[in-house]
Amino acid sequence: MKVLTKLYLNASVALMAAASLNLNAAPLKINDIAPDFSATTIAGKSIKLSGLNRNKPVYLKFWATWCSYCVAEMPHLQNIYDQYGDDIEVITINVAMNDSIAKINKLFSAQGYNLPTVFDTKGKLTALFGVVGTPHHILIDRNGKIAYRTFLASDTLDAKVDGLINSTNNNLGQ
Repeated sequence: MKVLTKLYLNASVALMAAASLNLNAAPLKINDIAPDFSATTIAGKSIKLSGLNRNKPVYLKFWATWCSYCVAEMPHLQNIYDQYGDDIEVITINVAMNDSIAKINKLFSAQGYNLPTVFDTKGKLTALFGVVGTPHHILIDRNGKIAYRTFLASDTLDAKVDGLINSTNNNLGQ
């Protein structure tokens, strides 16, 4: 019972904090064109959504180091990146609320993560994609359309990732 209470309290605090991220955000719907953006990863690499390989789907994960669900899902995302890195662009976007690059680097170093990560200092990407809570997963198909969005990683999310990768590979004759 103590574990459930602790999880409930953590989830409540995370949702309240995350809700303050962007209350005026209008979430993108499935089949909406994903808005283009430019950003720099914490490793110093420039990223432009429209500049990514358009023969690959894109997986965006909005997260924070203080979000217990976000951190618990990271091994899953690292596995997708390691297993399908040639077939999908994976980018994590830290919402930068009560967080720091030092905390991200500490977590990544301790766990061996090497995911491309953007620190959304001014919340521009969070607002652009209508994200109001963490974790938040967005899949973009190879045509630049929102294919799926969800809060928690699940079997459905995995199936959507597999479907996007398989449809991309089938269209490329692989």
